[in-house]
Amino acid sequence: MAPAAEEGANLEAVERRHIEQVLTGCNGVIEGPKGAAAALGLHPSTLRSRMQKLGMRGRRE
Repeated sequence: MAPAAEEGANLEAVERRHIEQVLTGCNGVIEGPKGAAAALGLHPSTLRSRMQKLGMRGRRE
C-alpha cells in the first residue's frame, strides 16, 4: 500500500474509534442535546454521513 493510502486508512480507523467511543458514551443516541453529534460539535446529518462513509451503523434518535 502506498504511504498516502496507508495514512488515509489509519485516519479512518482513528475517526471510526473516536465516533464509536462517543456513541457508546451517549448510549447510541445521535441527535439531541445529549447525543453524539452535539458532543462532537457536528450536525446530526454530518455525523450520519461520516458514519456511513466509515461503514458504521447507528440507531436513529
